[in-house]
Amino acid sequence: MLKNTIISEKQVADMRVFTVAEVELDKSGRRVKHSVVRFCGTASILAVTKEGNFLLEKQYRTPIDRWIYEIPAGKIDKGEDPTHCIIRELEEETGYRPIKIAKTFEAYTSCGCSDEYMHYFTALVEKIPEGERKLFPELDEDLEILEVTPDEAWKMIEDKQIVDAKSIMLITAFKAGLAGFDK
Repeated sequence: MLKNTIISEKQVADMRVFTVAEVELDKSGRRVKHSVVRFCGTASILAVTKEGNFLLEKQYRTPIDRWIYEIPAGKIDKGEDPTHCIIRELEEETGYRPIKIAKTFEAYTSCGCSDEYMHYFTALVEKIPEGERKLFPELDEDLEILEVTPDEAWKMIEDKQIVDAKSIMLITAFKAGLAGFDK
């Protein structure tokens, strides 16, 4: 087994939610350079209504230059608990709040180039009464909320309307009975 040791790391870009670093690595005596995206933690949630439907967000994603349907998600603020983060994101983006919430799993999203670590949740949700609602999507978020049945969500995956890994993984986990709770 090769021994890998980070020799140096230099930040080369500081973006809004991530940094890019040039990392020099000693791989058993051989020096190798890698570009690494250093990311804050993130959280995502499969929100399930009392009727058993899923809440999806229709959102334009610049890196792939298209509108997609996806589950609510967001970045974890420094010092913030992942559960608190995803409840905040869910309420701000959709106008729903959890009745019951469970952490389904957690994982690195793309460990070949990034250290982004995502916490995946599933929740039974209810609509926040109109007088209590505080919708605060970020200025760059143009969201449309859609409620779909699990079968419709699966068809959207097949039709490549849902194309992001976090949504596909949580919908698949739900379909397999691995959501973390019974509705």
